[in-house]
Amino acid sequence: MVITAFSLPSGGWPRWWIRPPGLLARCLGPFIARWMRAKHRRIARTTMDTSQVPVVVIGNIVLGGTGKTPVVANLVTALRAAGFSPGIVSRGYGRSGRTGTRAVTPYSDPVEVGDEPVMLAVQCGVPLIVGARRRDAVHRVIHDHSVDVVVCDDGLQHEGLGRDLSICVFSATQGIGNGQVLPFGPLREPLDVVNDYDAVVVRHTDDAEAALVHMGVSVQQPVFQSLNGSLAVYRSDQPDTRWPLTHFSGQTFQAVAGIANPKVFFDGLQDAGLLITEHVFSDHHAYTEDDVALLGEPLITTEKDAVKLVHLSPSPIWVVALETEQAALNAWVIAQLQQWSTA
Repeated sequence: MVITAFSLPSGGWPRWWIRPPGLLARCLGPFIARWMRAKHRRIARTTMDTSQVPVVVIGNIVLGGTGKTPVVANLVTALRAAGFSPGIVSRGYGRSGRTGTRAVTPYSDPVEVGDEPVMLAVQCGVPLIVGARRRDAVHRVIHDHSVDVVVCDDGLQHEGLGRDLSICVFSATQGIGNGQVLPFGPLREPLDVVNDYDAVVVRHTDDAEAALVHMGVSVQQPVFQSLNGSLAVYRSDQPDTRWPLTHFSGQTFQAVAGIANPKVFFDGLQDAGLLITEHVFSDHHAYTEDDVALLGEPLITTEKDAVKLVHLSPSPIWVVALETEQAALNAWVIAQLQQWSTA
């Protein structure tokens, strides 16, 4: 059973983004793409504000759902293990406080700072600052904390943000739609700018280069894969006690997902043998007490949704923690940063 709280088609894209371009797109698309390339060149010329701390920007050119935040979380964890002291910067998409910068902790209100930043604060345990002006957020995290590298969750297209490394993330399951730029397709930039970035990551595949060829994306830069690994489940009031997802095979749950690609989450639960009723909400949905009252129990959800639902549910909820595997990418970034520090 699927209960849908929004009306966009699968993947959250308008239907025309997966259809061949129409006459208007063919006429106006090249002019919009030219403007986007000019913006891209301006960003590339942005000078760094600091020569002391390198900035790594991880983003995408395909709108929504590529899975860049798990890439950020796994990289930051690897950086800590390698002896770095990283900080994170994020826009804080959907937050109520749109101006200035805000520090984020595991106890911050997701409504005020955004759901993904709170999730990253829980997962990574490093200084994290949100701000619409990413440059200001970078300044603050460097000024307020003893960090030696800043990782920016999203921001490839953000003007004014200097960066030492830029990494573009694709999803093999999402693809690139019709390959057109906004508003005629899901691309924030034309595909030919990809080689201006330092590396490319493809999520949800063990053959990243083949996936790019299948999508029609040609790259000369280093290409890495980032896979979803094992799934562990914990109860919200006992986060240190975890079970494999298959431990709950045959049990019935109300499954909740307010993410860009909920099908991946639900498929994982069903593949593990869970009996679920699916409740689909829009990405970054701001849950209310009325939402929770209609869902029923027991709830099982993603880590991104859990940071919002845990404050509204009268009972503990079950949370699925996703492990990400990207050792080659992490090793490459660490090597680049070590070279940067000796330059």
